[in-house]
Amino acid sequence: MLDSNVWGGSALWGGAALCAWLAAAFVGLIAPRPRRHLAAIPCAVGCLLLAASAFAGGGQPEYLRLPLALGDAPFTLLFDPLSRWFLAIIGAVGLAAVVFSPGYLEHLRERVPVGFVWSAMALLLLSMAGVVLAANAIVFLVAWEAMALSSFALVATDHTQREIQRAALIYLGATRVGTAFLMAGFLWAHLLTGTWDFSGWNLHGAAALGPALLILVGLATKAGCWPFHLWLPIAHPAAPAPVSALMSGVMIKTAIYAMARLFVLDGHLAAPALGPILIALGTVSALWGVLFALLQHDLKRLLAYHSVENIGIILTAVGLAIVGRSWGLPALYQLGLAVALFHTLNHAVFKSLLFLGAGVVDARTHTRDIERLGGLIHRMPATAAAFIVGSAAICALPPLNGFASEWLLYQGFFQMARTGPTVGERLCALLLMGWLALIGGLAIACFVKAVGVTFLGSPRSRAAEKATEGTRGMVAAQIGLAFACGALGLGVPLLIAPLSCIVASPGEPSLLAAAWTLPTALLTLAMMGALAILTLAMARLARKNPARRFTTWDCGFGPLSARTQYTATSFAQPTLRLFGAVYRYSIAIEVGGRNRRYFPDSVDVRATHEPYLETRVYAPVLRSIERGAGAFLMRLQAGSIHQYLLHVALVLALLLWLGVRG
Repeated sequence: MLDSNVWGGSALWGGAALCAWLAAAFVGLIAPRPRRHLAAIPCAVGCLLLAASAFAGGGQPEYLRLPLALGDAPFTLLFDPLSRWFLAIIGAVGLAAVVFSPGYLEHLRERVPVGFVWSAMALLLLSMAGVVLAANAIVFLVAWEAMALSSFALVATDHTQREIQRAALIYLGATRVGTAFLMAGFLWAHLLTGTWDFSGWNLHGAAALGPALLILVGLATKAGCWPFHLWLPIAHPAAPAPVSALMSGVMIKTAIYAMARLFVLDGHLAAPALGPILIALGTVSALWGVLFALLQHDLKRLLAYHSVENIGIILTAVGLAIVGRSWGLPALYQLGLAVALFHTLNHAVFKSLLFLGAGVVDARTHTRDIERLGGLIHRMPATAAAFIVGSAAICALPPLNGFASEWLLYQGFFQMARTGPTVGERLCALLLMGWLALIGGLAIACFVKAVGVTFLGSPRSRAAEKATEGTRGMVAAQIGLAFACGALGLGVPLLIAPLSCIVASPGEPSLLAAAWTLPTALLTLAMMGALAILTLAMARLARKNPARRFTTWDCGFGPLSARTQYTATSFAQPTLRLFGAVYRYSIAIEVGGRNRRYFPDSVDVRATHEPYLETRVYAPVLRSIERGAGAFLMRLQAGSIHQYLLHVALVLALLLWLGVRG
């Protein structure tokens, strides 16, 4: 049990942030309709205060005990280096989402209650902070449920549309399943230890494996990891863009926080078997996510599948940390945990940036179908530039932040290949390097499609032709996150110290500085110099040989139009055919007309695929549950009062018997 009530800078700033978000929720509900956007002010203040709490504390833990309790579990919040890392992520991404939201919500003003959106967003921010600050399982579950319900309300924002209703209900069902597993694992751990405080959970080996597996399923469901990811590409496109940024950038990472807290950092549930399990889940999740992202034409759905991919990369790093600890290899342990935390931060920044960019496209063109876009770089240049930066970052291109964390992950694989106990485990490390390279190549192919078809070329629809740039707030939020992508990529040496405070135990030397082998400053200067020389050379060449504008050969079809451009389907087709066995990819061509052999009137090309996991696993299970539950509930509903009394008596007798035995 926690017996101290230590207040410090982090606790004071964090408590003030929670109060600011409560005020924002209140303002969103009571403010007059034209002034509901006033809730953005306390929302933004709360984000700034939370970021201040992350930087205010030192390396020592601080406790904030609230005057509340559930049974013998007090509402105690813990501010330590791990929670401060995640508080900084919540504050930064939350601030960007808040700045972006007023301009974005204007195009939804006629369909959604803006004040309700602000209130739910404030509660989502507050509950996410509560999850990463919880010092015991009860506080964690309360904040976890508040996070699930507030995010469900935000997914269902535009609830008049049937597709939105379906997405919200699927997401709500997934949260119920995940919470059920989480509660079962917490109850099991409490049964074995007799306490709800995480600090009192000291289980190892076989004793820890049972509750750890249950908790892992609950956390993996929230994280959107394969095979529990089905809700993610459905819910994220349905939510408003700033909500998608918060959910993908921050909310799913609260599961990573819990894994780091319970399975890795303090060893509360130290089960070595979790290491290989997480590595296996992570590798499959990353490849599955990027392959299905290549299939998507909905811009937000494409980005959602890339969240599945990046969660897989983070879980692989968490698995490396557990493996390193179980093998007694401190360098591998520290690298794995550092990569998981660093990529969590990086993914939060560039994925939030990409979702906000997709939100501007959606708000200005009223479509997310990239086959109907094109030419937007001339109509919204700031959004296009920021989206390109985010795309380069998620593809791990130097010198941006995605490259920095994946470089450290390669270092972890090298460490495992050098020091692994057996030849098989060293071979696995080499195979993981090739796997990560394959993921990177497929990600580049996917975002070349997304950027090229969406922003380059000619407009494919009148909506794209008439598009305009977003508001100042929308542009400012994107530019700030784009700048953060570059700053985090170039400032890795500055982040070694806070990461070392988290991954290195007291009295243990930090081994992270030796892992960063790149001379960041020198490489940056070299790249900037090469870019400057190339720009000057191209400008000189352009003056010497001016560009000529003329119509290219049009193959006899008359003036070239948007229909002659590459489509998203045609661009991705070679790669999709290569991996077609994974999802039964096929192309169906129908030629119409009386003399269609020589002079066809129409040609219809359709690409089809089958998501095996959904069609062969989840759909039959859900149908069976629906049929069984429907039949049982119908009989129960049509029963007699005698049956109801009998059921109550049997349940009461069972509970009394269990109580006597306990």
